[in-house]
Amino acid sequence: MYFRRLLVLIFLATSCVLLTGCSSGRFPVKGKVHYADGSPVEAGSVIAEATIDGKLVGIQGNIEKDGTFKMGGDQPGDGALPGSYRVIVMPVSLGDSELAAGKTPAVDGKFSRFDSSGITFEVKDKEVDVDIPVTKPKSKQ
Repeated sequence: MYFRRLLVLIFLATSCVLLTGCSSGRFPVKGKVHYADGSPVEAGSVIAEATIDGKLVGIQGNIEKDGTFKMGGDQPGDGALPGSYRVIVMPVSLGDSELAAGKTPAVDGKFSRFDSSGITFEVKDKEVDVDIPVTKPKSKQ
């Protein structure tokens, strides 16, 4: 899990560096990750990707204790280039001892895959506020 997360972050950083003019033409992207009852997801990352001018571009933001995040590419919170983004939510990884003790991830695993999260947003020419409702994993009985 940690290795996959590290690869995603390296990919996002590399993608942004390779994209010419990465810091220009960006618009702020912020939002909140929460459960159906309104309580916040208190930690993790939100990662988004889009294909812009034929290149895969990524942005990410850290989830704060109140569930809010600000996304960026080159710099934390520097925003996103215009485009259609698909999103994943990566909760804080649990260690083997936590898993053995029966602790479950904060977010259902379907939200950590682009093909199943169902979360998207569009950046046009202004700030974007993204509301991300998630569910907890189903308990194993």
